Amino acid sequence: MKASSSDQGFFQEAPVLVNQFHDDVVFQRAFKLFLPQQVANRNASEIENLGEEVISDQIFNWITDSETNKPIVAVGYGKEDGAYSRVVQFLRIHLWTPSASLVTCPSAMHDGALRLLQVHLANPKLDDERRQVFQNAVDHLLSRDPADVSLTETLATLDPSRAAGWASVKEGVALGPWSLSGFKWFSSATDSNMTVLLAKTPKGLSAFYAPMRRSNPEAKSITGRRLGDEGTELNGIRISRLKNKFGTQSLPTAELELNGMRGWLLGAEGKGIHQISTILNITRIYSAVSGVGFLGRGFGVAKAYAKVRSVGAGRGRRMVLSESPLHMRTLANIAAEYQGLMHLSMLSAYTLGLEEQAVPAVELSEALKKITPEPKHVSPLLRVISQVAKGYVCKNSITQLYACMESLGGVGYLNNEEQEYLNISKLYRDCCVLSIWEGTTDVLSTDFIRALLENAGIASMEGDSRLGNWKPLQAWKAIKARFAAETQEQLMSEARQILWVVAEILITALLFVDAESDKSPVASDVLHRFVVFKGLGGVQAGIKGEGDRLAKDQAIVYGQVYLHLRRGSEE
Repeated sequence: MKASSSDQGFFQEAPVLVNQFHDDVVFQRAFKLFLPQQVANRNASEIENLGEEVISDQIFNWITDSETNKPIVAVGYGKEDGAYSRVVQFLRIHLWTPSASLVTCPSAMHDGALRLLQVHLANPKLDDERRQVFQNAVDHLLSRDPADVSLTETLATLDPSRAAGWASVKEGVALGPWSLSGFKWFSSATDSNMTVLLAKTPKGLSAFYAPMRRSNPEAKSITGRRLGDEGTELNGIRISRLKNKFGTQSLPTAELELNGMRGWLLGAEGKGIHQISTILNITRIYSAVSGVGFLGRGFGVAKAYAKVRSVGAGRGRRMVLSESPLHMRTLANIAAEYQGLMHLSMLSAYTLGLEEQAVPAVELSEALKKITPEPKHVSPLLRVISQVAKGYVCKNSITQLYACMESLGGVGYLNNEEQEYLNISKLYRDCCVLSIWEGTTDVLSTDFIRALLENAGIASMEGDSRLGNWKPLQAWKAIKARFAAETQEQLMSEARQILWVVAEILITALLFVDAESDKSPVASDVLHRFVVFKGLGGVQAGIKGEGDRLAKDQAIVYGQVYLHLRRGSEE
């Protein structure tokens, strides 16, 4: 037997990563459940192509470069698909996030700011000057051309006498009459063109819109040449330093000092938190969809690896991991969790679309009818579901993504720059931020309790009568009883636990509706496992032997097509 070397001996066959639109059973079921057939048909080809593009060699080269050299929104506002535009958008984001090298972070804030400005433009009492400024910003934001903030020390002063000057000479957009000064300790997407921020006025915490740059004919080029009408400078901003972070290293995050930044008031003084909540509803859903997007890619890598990695099977035999009962049980358990997280995140996206746009005249499947809230419940449900999805999905996506990384053994722990498409360790580092920014899990949990207690929050969560007297829905009755019997202070101490139970009730209901939609035995098995895992009723049953057990797990992980191919090869 010849000794191995760096270029001779056994070499592990590289896994093949394929288009999730075809290969990801969870993605396929969500695509079918949350989109009417007419909308699905109209968007299928484009999403299929995106699924191919996000795993191209060029994309992975760019991902590697974004960390080596450190530092899609308009779809959600399409009129043709109306309320379903958000589902289409977030299905695309699910595929794009793990290949985007964190551009989805500024995209989320971009989207939230766009929605907030649209809300103000719909106000007929908005003055003409601010209407021009906000409309200009919205036009740019829609273009498809290639912790606790109450203690903020940023102050805003109304000073119309200093409003002279322009954010853009070409577009004739005036700088605002408010002067903002202070220190922002953690600011992402510092290379953007505009910002929405909070600052204190005499009437309290208020929201402001401001361009990041302003015109300055005296500005000079690197070579010292005056730039004239083309010259710009930062709008009263000084970048203090860039942050050094565990993950998201391709996304610049900085400490900013504001000194006389000119901006425009959004809404009424002292109502800044209310204004920012419009943005948070959107950015928190982005976070949830991004978390499950990272998980989807990591799971795809784990599945591909299991098809090529061979291990000892005893008595001199070897087998690939996809034939190992233990390994396939591990992957099947991840798949069941993944499908639940996917459905919950897409329900939040669907609710957002219903809140923003009218429902187009398309025929809904019976399954989609069951999970569509009544119009009067949409807004309070969005207030609740955005907290639930962000809190539960982000936290659990991290756990399951780590399980995917572990399933590759030492290979999963490496920074695989030479095979970037296998780089689960980068996905994991970037995914970890999602349970922190836009509100930590504890912040989301307390916000969730408040949302249930106000504005018909509990009523918006009531189960559809067509689901019947199903056991997990009984757990919801116990939650409602607690809200009737306990004070807000008592509920807050267990807010995270309550959010977890509610999230899992929602997921079981969604998995139930999904399984009933086509009587899929695989989807029914996923539902059964999830209910058992979460202790919501039932016992593990119906598994007749090792062969049947392995087949069930393989069907959950790879789908029925894989089973047909396997059985054909055995025959």
